[in-house]
Amino acid sequence: AAMDAMTREDLKRNELGEAIGGAIHYAEDHSRTILRIVAGIAIAGVVALGVFLWTSSRSRGANELLVRGLKVYDAPVLETGAKPDDPASPSFPNAAARQVRAKELFTELEDRFGGSRTGRVAKLYLAQIALAEKDPGRARALWQEFLDAEPKGTIAATARVNLWKLDRGEGKAEAVANELKALLESTDKPLPGDVLLYQLALSYQALGRPADAAGAYRRLMDEHPQSPYFAEAQREAGPAPKES
Repeated sequence: AAMDAMTREDLKRNELGEAIGGAIHYAEDHSRTILRIVAGIAIAGVVALGVFLWTSSRSRGANELLVRGLKVYDAPVLETGAKPDDPASPSFPNAAARQVRAKELFTELEDRFGGSRTGRVAKLYLAQIALAEKDPGRARALWQEFLDAEPKGTIAATARVNLWKLDRGEGKAEAVANELKALLESTDKPLPGDVLLYQLALSYQALGRPADAAGAYRRLMDEHPQSPYFAEAQREAGPAPKES
């Protein structure tokens, strides 16, 4: 499960926010990411995501291929009676078969329409599949390619968070913490301040610096009392230090 999901951000203040809402607030060990939410919204035809993915695409073919990939990526696994070729409601005999087919569809989407906003979404799914295949280097490259082409927005923010998580796992938490501190001082933040503070606290925890982590959590509580992270920050911060 931990291989699949690397985000825990509530990004509802950005352009997909009203459609996605608090459902994006995932723990790092959950089995799905924002991509599952995006998939469900895209298939349901929610207007907000439609603006992002449908009207900005280069062709109807990209849209159709994206939806096919989304349906497969989140298709159910059935021990008997699986219908992998069902265009409306595909199902698979096992997760491995589902992943193979999803990879085929998203690879085709990237190859044919990778220059469009719709086509770039394929990179995010292919990155998740790369993680499942224990290829974090490939996942990193795909997330970075997405950010290079589209550095702002909710989906871009998710890719950025995934990269920070990957860096912490590779022993680069100090660099992540320094980057986050710089972003917190920036007037053009790529993510909401509470998200940045939460990521900073996680980075301090990875560095074995509990006092600094607690400080970041307390700052989050002070500056963002309505944050979806408030309760967790309160729990993780512990009691405030006594004044001397």
